[in-house]
Amino acid sequence: MGTRIAGTYNKGNDLRSSEEAIKAPSETFESQDLFRRAQVLVQKRNYEKAESLLSEALKIVPDNAQYLSFYGLCVGMLGESGEGEKLCTRAFKIDPSSPVVCVNLGRIKLMRGNRMEARELFSRAYDLDDTQSAAALELSGMGIRRQPVIPFLSRNNPLNMLLGRIRHRILGFKQPGWKKL
Repeated sequence: MGTRIAGTYNKGNDLRSSEEAIKAPSETFESQDLFRRAQVLVQKRNYEKAESLLSEALKIVPDNAQYLSFYGLCVGMLGESGEGEKLCTRAFKIDPSSPVVCVNLGRIKLMRGNRMEARELFSRAYDLDDTQSAAALELSGMGIRRQPVIPFLSRNNPLNMLLGRIRHRILGFKQPGWKKL
């Protein structure tokens, strides 16, 4: 028979001491509940309440990449995009293989005007998990780059840029809104 130590089942072959098990932060029911409630609030664009719930969850589990990522997204959406980007980047360093973390960092990068980095992050999230609808929505919302008006000139040629702006005003461009996660 095993013993229960700090939320994990300790079988006889587990050599961790109870002090090591306590030091290793793990998700609790309370932190998961706070995170789920915060996700719903983020979908409803209620970033202030979601931020407070996520800060409580991060007090319980300080190095959870998803919690940190959503917290950074909330902070960024509330006007502190630089701090939000730092938090999302920290979450990305903790878990670079999480598509949700990539999408949230990409949203912050897009909000700050870094379209190329945002597209790379959305593409990475979609490559990691092709069922990740948030990444697919963001990629489709960014649109496809149009061909230069005069193809034999470079994109940054002043004539191509001027004609591109005129084409943009005539044909229009739909700005992607924030979609549900």
